[in-house]
Amino acid sequence: MNDLGNAIDQVVDLTRKAYEQKVVEIDGYKYAVTEDGLSLLCDPSFPRNAIELSTLTGMIDFIEREGTNEMMLVVASPTKVYLVGELDKQGERPTYAVAQADVPNFSYGRWYGQSELVIALQAAFVENDDTDKDILLQVIGNLKESHVNQASDDGVSQSVQVQTGVASVDNVRVPNPVTLQPYRTFLEVKQPESKFVFRMREGMQAALFEADGGMWGIEAKQAIKAYLETKLESLDFDMHVIA
Repeated sequence: MNDLGNAIDQVVDLTRKAYEQKVVEIDGYKYAVTEDGLSLLCDPSFPRNAIELSTLTGMIDFIEREGTNEMMLVVASPTKVYLVGELDKQGERPTYAVAQADVPNFSYGRWYGQSELVIALQAAFVENDDTDKDILLQVIGNLKESHVNQASDDGVSQSVQVQTGVASVDNVRVPNPVTLQPYRTFLEVKQPESKFVFRMREGMQAALFEADGGMWGIEAKQAIKAYLETKLESLDFDMHVIA
């Protein structure tokens, strides 16, 4: 009876250990034990942690030091670029570096107060004579308290009362849409210009609404791709850039 009890205890113990043994290592590779068999957890040739960068220049510097032609650059978005390797046997790609652009934060569609929007326009938008930035700054900066004229809002443009002198107030018609050039991608490339709907309401508040259907993102990614390809060519790297 004791022998039978010991045997049962051993079987239970082995079963428990087998259940708890969810990871096994074979020839340097770690596999997860699942109902469907073994699944590779981590290719030992993969980098443990991808290098984190904030500029395209930093990415090029990293490639110059450690890059190979087997690697590939993927422009995932206007603010993120990955340096990846070839597919392994499990269909996974190692990520060697990632560049995340550091751009000013501006919320489109949010209503800003007068002073807040003046600061945001100066800090988060490119100074460009070909855009309507100066017009907006003049209108917003000289807006008279609580005099957004909603009665003359025709759905396209609005008339507002602005301070034009020490004691004079004039009605000014604000154009729509307006063309602006926000900082939205890596600073090494030209910031795309876009159309925005500019609206105002009582309480000295105004907002910008995107009106280009996201075309700026495509333009930004193509600009990043062209920049990277030019830099890689100068380094004599035959590396693909996907955007």
